[in-house]
Amino acid sequence: GVSKGEKIEIRLNAEKNIRAEGAIYEIAPQADSVTRTYLVKVAIENFPPQMLLGATVVGSLKLSVPPSIQIPASALTELNGQPAVWRVDATEKTVQLAPVKIERYTTESAVIADGLQSGDIVVTAGVQALHQNQKVKLLDVSHE
Repeated sequence: GVSKGEKIEIRLNAEKNIRAEGAIYEIAPQADSVTRTYLVKVAIENFPPQMLLGATVVGSLKLSVPPSIQIPASALTELNGQPAVWRVDATEKTVQLAPVKIERYTTESAVIADGLQSGDIVVTAGVQALHQNQKVKLLDVSHE
């Protein structure tokens, strides 16, 4: 995610070639209830004279995001009060309940911190109706 001190490039909206660099100094603790965005304040360094007070600017930053596994929220169930998913054994065509650790949630999905590996197949719908070692049929779908 974004953190204080992170560098951000600021461009004048009317003239994109006029730019400056800034550093984030404040991040709102909660998202706006209507826009679901966070207010971020940036201190602009080496302020260009063409960037007048009140001018519209566009900020951009590059984040280095480690690879992650993201699953639909509908795939989550629980095991002993902790998050879990039904992992499919593709050879046996059965499901096993697998505990997972959630890194973070988005509006429609969960990013998994631990418990799944790339290539694992999980059940994404009807998870409440399954039981351990239940036989399942895999749909012929492409994996992204």
